[in-house]
Amino acid sequence: MRAVQARLRRARRAAEPHAERPAPQEEGVREMQYWPFWIGALALGAVPLVHWLLLRRTLAVSGRFTALVDRLRHRDEPEPEAMSLDEMAEALREMVASEYGVDALETPSCGDDVPVADLRPPQTPKQHLAFFGALVLGGSISSLLAGSFGLTPTLHSSVFAEIAKGPVGSAVMLLGGGVLVGFGTRMAGGCTSGHGLCGVSRFQPGSFVATAAFFGMGVVTSFLLGGLR
Repeated sequence: MRAVQARLRRARRAAEPHAERPAPQEEGVREMQYWPFWIGALALGAVPLVHWLLLRRTLAVSGRFTALVDRLRHRDEPEPEAMSLDEMAEALREMVASEYGVDALETPSCGDDVPVADLRPPQTPKQHLAFFGALVLGGSISSLLAGSFGLTPTLHSSVFAEIAKGPVGSAVMLLGGGVLVGFGTRMAGGCTSGHGLCGVSRFQPGSFVATAAFFGMGVVTSFLLGGLR
């Protein structure tokens, strides 16, 4: 009787559909594990909030790259002399008078209830580099905790591996994607951090349009890459 039952179990296992068996994964390719949606939403919402509470500045990532590149471009130019508040006010009066006439100086441009901007000096290159270093450190810690830390020339994606077909193809795709992302962020005046997290949370119309374009083109690109498999 036991022999018959054992044979039946072996027969059932042999009759199971092949699709239900886990397919062997390629080397360097791992399945993504996602958080529950509500944990991801809380984490993303906390990032710009904590950044504002600590630094009193809105979160920006691509803008930090721009600041570093601009400093490298203009590093040989002399620093402009800082103007005092009185000198600034006098220069503004002269510009207004030359453009709109002396009578425009007597007309108030705004009421007394207009909020005053909190003017601060730009952040230093060391602060920008510390921010990027923290991004690398955070990603490394997360990868170590997940047990997937390692340097690979490709992404942990079976679709990407099928399309790239080797290290050279991976490098070309990653470089091309980075160039397109950089061009798009400069054209849109911000990235998913400035527009998606900070701009949308403040109900900025331009950020809604930019974020919709980011995600919309991401969906289109996913379908295009899926069609190349």
